[in-house]
Amino acid sequence: MKKILTVLFLLIAGISYGQTWTYVSALPSPNPPINSLYAVNSNVIWVACDASGGVARVYKTTNGGTNWLLRNTGIPTTQNGYGIFAFDTTTAFVGTTAGTLYKTTNGGMSWTSVLAVSGSFTNGVYMFNTNYGIYYGDPTGNGVPYQLRITTDGGNTWVISPTAPTASNEFGVINAWDWTDSAHVWVGSANTIANSTSAKVYKTSAGYYTGPWSSATVPGTGGSSGCYYQAVAFINNTSGMVGSSGGDIKKTTDGGATYTAVTPPSGLTTFAVINMNAVKTDGTIRMCIQGDTTRVFKTTNLGTTWVREALPLQATLGQVQHMQFINASLGFAGLGGTGLTGGLIKYTGPGAVGNETGIVPAEFRLEQNYPNPFNPSTAIRFSIVKSGFVTLKIYNSLGKEVATVLSENMPAGNHEVTYNASDLNSGIYFYKLSSNGMTETKKMMLVK
Repeated sequence: MKKILTVLFLLIAGISYGQTWTYVSALPSPNPPINSLYAVNSNVIWVACDASGGVARVYKTTNGGTNWLLRNTGIPTTQNGYGIFAFDTTTAFVGTTAGTLYKTTNGGMSWTSVLAVSGSFTNGVYMFNTNYGIYYGDPTGNGVPYQLRITTDGGNTWVISPTAPTASNEFGVINAWDWTDSAHVWVGSANTIANSTSAKVYKTSAGYYTGPWSSATVPGTGGSSGCYYQAVAFINNTSGMVGSSGGDIKKTTDGGATYTAVTPPSGLTTFAVINMNAVKTDGTIRMCIQGDTTRVFKTTNLGTTWVREALPLQATLGQVQHMQFINASLGFAGLGGTGLTGGLIKYTGPGAVGNETGIVPAEFRLEQNYPNPFNPSTAIRFSIVKSGFVTLKIYNSLGKEVATVLSENMPAGNHEVTYNASDLNSGIYFYKLSSNGMTETKKMMLVK
């Protein structure tokens, strides 16, 4: 049976550099560990967890983690959640340890199986737009292809890539992938041979389905379960980093054709890299590591220098399993790991608004999106003076509605959402905020 490696080793104490992460909340009892999360915006977050107490555990929040709703009808009670994606509060996907992918279109009140591959595991799912998405799952055995699949119909059917690489004593690892667009994708793997000294990182630069796929055999430190490259992060099409279960940190500047060693942050000896995240807009890569305690470090120069980010106590006692950043100033991370308590922490950087519901603004306000022009994502900040139903919609230059970013009840406060326009053409668009009988519209430019 596949294992997610949690390595507990000795670390030498380091220095914290300012509090940037705060504790949000624990998941409801029995507090299952989070395996994957997806933040739609500062309020709407979905998490996939281990099954516990005789039920599957998928939760969502619509107020930034203050309250959690269990949404598991239709998912078998024994299946752990692996990999999750959501468009909004209603439509989402979640994978499981049984190699099954489920879809909901009613906010998780019911789930329908859209893919079932016996003997596989779901490691990740992501939708680039309403129709096209990618799926990363384990091979069903030795000598057969990885389950690298695409959908072109909104996730109702999934077709395996004819160029998917064939496994050789290996499998995939949860959340161990990254992309810069739908053509450039990198996938980590686990070499299952005991005490192995390398594992492969796969890549394509011509499309997830069409390929071709190639691999780099990356040296690493193996243990009794093998060598896992379980952390992958790329800031652009050529530059990125990977991390292993044995504490190996590597970088590439040629798109993943070759990797070179990176010196770990000062004071670290033996540890495991659990997850990495890359913020494409500012070139920041973060990694969470596990040793005698959980730590998060960031670099803006592929590991030449590192800064340790202080974590709340609840995170240091657990494990940061999966990180996701909405933009450079706002991110979330799920706490998990075998036998540990599931919870959510939040990163709020300089100038971030996030979800400030404790502050009542003086006026209804819609701010200019940033960046502008943008490609393909942009942050939109707004303020509402009292709680109510909020809509944020996108219109093209002809006045036709092309997207709904928000359509839900929200508390008074300052808010920020990220809009991804990967399915739209370049041009002038307008975004309109409406709440409590008030509206405001601004113009933005998409340049691809």
